[in-house]
Amino acid sequence: FVGGLKLGMSNLTQPSIAIQNVRNASKKAGSSTRNRCQNTRGKKRGIKVYDGQRIPEGKLLVSQYRLQVLPGWNTKMLSNLHIISTAQGRAILTTERIDPKPAEYAKLPTRLGDQLPPHLLQENIYRAHVHVLPDQQHQYFKLTEQI
Repeated sequence: FVGGLKLGMSNLTQPSIAIQNVRNASKKAGSSTRNRCQNTRGKKRGIKVYDGQRIPEGKLLVSQYRLQVLPGWNTKMLSNLHIISTAQGRAILTTERIDPKPAEYAKLPTRLGDQLPPHLLQENIYRAHVHVLPDQQHQYFKLTEQI
């Protein structure tokens, strides 16, 4: 004992401090993830043939997203609204008057209405059509006197 203090190892021990290295998340150099589609190519939709152009069977005549051009003679509309030819011949582009059919309007879903609006029957509605006149036409015609 020196001065009333006990020399040597004390009963108090220092708490063990565990030193941990923590690496925080940091943003690395990079580009923005928004607005990255700025130089996309066009979809190349529209009318693909000229009036009077000779076309083979199965050729794509019109590529469209919304119904703008209607199919005519010897043409077929696909489920994606594209129009293809069903015969070999010449393409004809026309603008024709549309007559709405009330019976066809009744087949639409009820959320669109169950009756054709009367103003549609009074208006003149015109739509573009694409037709194909075939090279080989049928030759079984009847005279009007024979009908």
